[in-house]
Parts: sequence; structure tokens; C-alpha cells
Amino acid sequence: MHRILLIAAAALLALAGCSPDAQNSSSAGADGERGGLRPVQSSDKPEITPEKITRDIVGRKIRVSDVTGIGPPTEWTFEADEVKHAEILEQHKTEKGLTIIVLMTTHNNPRADEDNVQVSGKLQLHYEWRIVRWVLTSIDNLTFRYSLGLAT
Repeated sequence: MHRILLIAAAALLALAGCSPDAQNSSSAGADGERGGLRPVQSSDKPEITPEKITRDIVGRKIRVSDVTGIGPPTEWTFEADEVKHAEILEQHKTEKGLTIIVLMTTHNNPRADEDNVQVSGKLQLHYEWRIVRWVLTSIDNLTFRYSLGLAT
């Protein structure tokens, strides 16, 4: 029995000594994790879905132009109660996170004295991974334009 324990202990020590991060295992790395060992959960970040995007843009403002080029540019604020549809077209890893290009369509919920406004086109979204979640840091307007009339 003692022989098995000694062999197991020696094997564990040998494995620990062969690890490239064995010398650093007692100090925290720059990312707050110990040495080269990382929990399995941290290697898998959740996917950014169209549903997440439509929640993340609520309250954000973006400058939009009229689709015809005739009307004046204005600022659009994404409201929680407006219908939004996002389709992910492209996704690129960046140094700090992800850049996602989406085709977004939304429209206002006009009161009796307001025009129906529909806004659609491509947006470029910049996400960064912050501790435990993806955070939308900025939005660029690629082809996102508004039109007046009936929203469909």
C-alpha cells in the first residue's frame, strides 16, 4: 500500500515539475488566473446572438440619414418597446473582442401626431469580453437609413 502511495506521489510531483507553468503556479497571471491553468468554463465564451444584440442596443443612439438622401440626418435612439430584427452577416475576432456586422430593421411606435418611421441597414457592432460577459462598446453606421411611411 505504501509503495502505491509513493509511486502516485512521485508521479504527481513529476507531472508538476514538467509543467511549463510550474514555477508560476503560485502567482496570479495578468488575467487574474493562476499560472497556465484555466478553468474549463473560462475557455468557452457565450455566443453573441441576434436576441442579445437587440437587447444590448436598447438606449443606444446612432446618427441616420434619409434613405432617399433628401431628408435631414437625425439621431435614432433604440427603444426597448420597438420591434427590432437583427441578422448577423459577419463576425470577426479583434484584439479586444469581436466585430459583428448585422442587418438591422426596426421602426418606431408612433403616436397619433407622429409619422411612421422605419430604419434598416447594416450596423457594425464592437464587443469586448469583460470578466464574465460580452459588452457592446460601440456601434458604427454602415448603411442604416430611415424612411417615412408605413412600417412593415
